[in-house]
Amino acid sequence: MLKSPRLFRVPVVVLALCLAGCAALQRDLQAPGIGSKVEENYRLKSWRLEGRIGVQTADDAWQANLFWEHDPNQDRLRVSGPFSQGMVSIVVQKDLIYVNEGGGVTESSRDPDGMLKDRLGFAVPLSSLRHWVVGLPDPNRPHASIVGESGSPLGFRQSGWTLQFQQFMNVGDRVMPQKFAIQGPEVKLKLIADSWRVEG
Repeated sequence: MLKSPRLFRVPVVVLALCLAGCAALQRDLQAPGIGSKVEENYRLKSWRLEGRIGVQTADDAWQANLFWEHDPNQDRLRVSGPFSQGMVSIVVQKDLIYVNEGGGVTESSRDPDGMLKDRLGFAVPLSSLRHWVVGLPDPNRPHASIVGESGSPLGFRQSGWTLQFQQFMNVGDRVMPQKFAIQGPEVKLKLIADSWRVEG
């Protein structure tokens, strides 16, 4: 079970400081017009993210490597410690989720969000997270933008979650998030993208 894994644990105070640094952004994002460039990501059909994730809950904190590949049919995620220790593989197809924690055992469920909460220890709205991770609010739910003093976008609030973007990167003719923080009722996440591959 990935929940509170020993190999992912980091001192809570260190992770909290990192998350706090992302949560209180002091400057607007890199350049004027970046918001409109990010909106083009709604048209993305496929993408792959490789990076790192830091997680802080009321009871625990941990960090891990993250691989996430998305296409129109499914999402494939791998979360692991150094040298792929403790790897958990997750495949989501519409409302069906498969979780493989090694040992040749794969579990499935028709409740992806519920199963992830059982494994991770906190709830994540996976259907919205697919949009959030590429810098966009879920188009099927209302949201409120967070803007800086100059009117440049800093992030948004949606469904009780707050997303704030610290840094973007150019990937071909796309603009993709590189560093950002997601805060919800039970958890704070910090994501750092080391690389993106986009199609469509």
